[in-house]
Amino acid sequence: MPKSVLIVDDEKLLVRTLSKVLRESGFRTATAGSAESAERQAFGDPSFDLIVLDNRLPGESGVEMVRRLRDRAVTSKLILMTAYETPDVKAEAKRLKVDRYLRKPFDLTVLVDEVVGLIGPADMDAGG
Repeated sequence: MPKSVLIVDDEKLLVRTLSKVLRESGFRTATAGSAESAERQAFGDPSFDLIVLDNRLPGESGVEMVRRLRDRAVTSKLILMTAYETPDVKAEAKRLKVDRYLRKPFDLTVLVDEVVGLIGPADMDAGG
């Protein structure tokens, strides 16, 4: 079974692009456009190896979502993305032990490299 990644961002084009790139690299992906949708998936499906989330989401920040994921002992690795970096957000991400912090825009190969670095290469079928 391929390793799984949940991608959370309200920018639909970015979500489709990240999902496509990760699927082409052999990962199974799921997507969410809000923290509420992402939390339903993350809390309902403990099989996500990694959650990639934007810090600016409708209704709440990615940092707030990370806090709840940590409180609920979700063991998925976490990458926090932001186009609006501030010292406070970066410090809070570090305090919450976010595994990687990416500043948008970033090269797609950087994301794939970070994903592989955190959860290893996608498990490919023997025939694939």
